[in-house]
Amino acid sequence: MKRLNKKIAIITGAADGIGLAITRAFTEEGAIVVMADINENKCKEEADKLVAKGKTALAVRCDVGNTKSVQALIKTCVDHYEKIDILVNNAAVSISGNITDMPEEDWDMIMNINLKSVFRCTQACMSYMLANKKGSIINLSSTQAHRSWNDWTAYAAAKGAILSMTNQLAGQFGKQNIRFNSISPGAIATPMNEKRAEKEGDDFVKPSKNQAAMLRYGQPYEVAMTAVYLASDEAGFVTGTDILVDGGLCTLPRYMDRNN
Repeated sequence: MKRLNKKIAIITGAADGIGLAITRAFTEEGAIVVMADINENKCKEEADKLVAKGKTALAVRCDVGNTKSVQALIKTCVDHYEKIDILVNNAAVSISGNITDMPEEDWDMIMNINLKSVFRCTQACMSYMLANKKGSIINLSSTQAHRSWNDWTAYAAAKGAILSMTNQLAGQFGKQNIRFNSISPGAIATPMNEKRAEKEGDDFVKPSKNQAAMLRYGQPYEVAMTAVYLASDEAGFVTGTDILVDGGLCTLPRYMDRNN
């Protein structure tokens, strides 16, 4: 039997990268996935591909930085499928900046998209999960919440707050059988990193790979299968946990980049 058979899942940032990999893995395991992304055309294109393969996926345009947009997403899911079993808070933006001169607007954007979106989506889903007395919420954090890289203070702050939020909510709602867990990916071969590799060559690729004990990039499906486990009944007694999918990056001393 498929591990997520007939479960209703919402995945944000589902049109590309890790979010798309999670979407594909969930549908392979029998889930019905509502794909949320601000890139409506790409999201629909990917959903149509899954439907053509006999999977069930619904593309919904959603700006996770806007409360009304998130509320509309949740309403669409419930109107179509009557419940929400799984929420994956994956959508994020990646903006670097030295704390000494980072524009306040950049900081606010990161906090709004990367952190407040987790609040928005979780809050909007909770009444349905509480009514069903069951749910799995998976938040995408980052190794940057665990380690230090120059000029990534805002991103790390948001991802670190996600870890704290996940732990707190796991404790509060465990008695209602709603589980909260997080995943902290390391350097993953996402389209964003592939574009940087094409542009910067070995100056970017080698330091990125060498951060991990396994001396390679992770693949999006390796993060996705971790999400499958956390969403499944196999993880029914797992809550308040962060899983590092980083090839051993956090087990080693920090890799010093070429600019240090």
